[in-house]
Amino acid sequence: MSVSRQLPDYPILLSGVAAPVVKGLREMGLPVTELHDDLAQLSGYQSSSWNLLLVGSQKAFNVRDRQLLSHCRIPLIDLAEFTSKQAQARTRDEMHQKSSHGIEQFNAAFVIRLKDRLQQTGGVWIRLSDYPYPFQGVICYGESDLGRDFLEYTNVMSPLPVTLDHLHLNAEAGWLNRANEESARKLRVELVSSYRQGLPVSLTSIESQNQLKTLFENINLDRKQMPLVWVTSLTTFFRWWNLRRELSVSINRRNTSWETIISGQFEGFHPGLQIWKGRHSATVALSRGVNEIRDELLALAMNQERHPGGFTAHWAGSKSSILPLGWNRSAASAAS
Repeated sequence: MSVSRQLPDYPILLSGVAAPVVKGLREMGLPVTELHDDLAQLSGYQSSSWNLLLVGSQKAFNVRDRQLLSHCRIPLIDLAEFTSKQAQARTRDEMHQKSSHGIEQFNAAFVIRLKDRLQQTGGVWIRLSDYPYPFQGVICYGESDLGRDFLEYTNVMSPLPVTLDHLHLNAEAGWLNRANEESARKLRVELVSSYRQGLPVSLTSIESQNQLKTLFENINLDRKQMPLVWVTSLTTFFRWWNLRRELSVSINRRNTSWETIISGQFEGFHPGLQIWKGRHSATVALSRGVNEIRDELLALAMNQERHPGGFTAHWAGSKSSILPLGWNRSAASAAS
């Protein structure tokens, strides 16, 4: 059956992509959908708008699917080229066999390369924001409310794809051990640096919003350095993350705007959509149902310190921080 002109720009189509990579893409908010059986739904596709097919390095297509690929004009990225520095993408005619260079891995560098390749095909990098609109970071309190069992088995019970210790700051322990000017400066630096990178923070010693306000006063932290930080309990942040991962977004490009359709349960929160053009990005609010995002209303800003895949991509894999040289120095200067 032909589906000509019916494929939206997003979600991105996946065929044979490794399960950990699929999970990583979804956790970072990239709209994707898996083609579990074959490529039959691409039959009759017309390149009237952009879409993308990601093919896993270990995916081998049968004769019928290779014929569809040879006639289909949909942009295609073979993830075989991501498996090593020496690896190259297979041609469409070579996709009857698996790549000999291993399997794709989800990490920070993988996401950076995927964003670049996606943009080379003519697409725009779009994903759900990590935090409710308009927030660009979060500081959580009330970790002790989770209970001993949760804290002991956080790697199993937390809804986040990273362990809870990723959200902890070394400088908080230093401040608790010896509260002085230097430990206050270090804590300010870590808080501001985390915000600038879009990384979530959980302060283990803070049990309420009032205690957090007092801490900010004691360390002389100016909230203007974190103008869009979300201050909330860790349980509320977890509730948001559970709701976010269930959201579904369909995106279509119009002449001078994006048309988005979002579905899911997000009562009490306002999801945001992050749109990247090169190294600049803008975050817009999404309402239930159909939204129109006009180009002239996008407030694009440079985001050198933030990973385009968000905090889950930032912390994914061993090389989890792809930041410009000197970012620590600038953050320290601003927070001191």
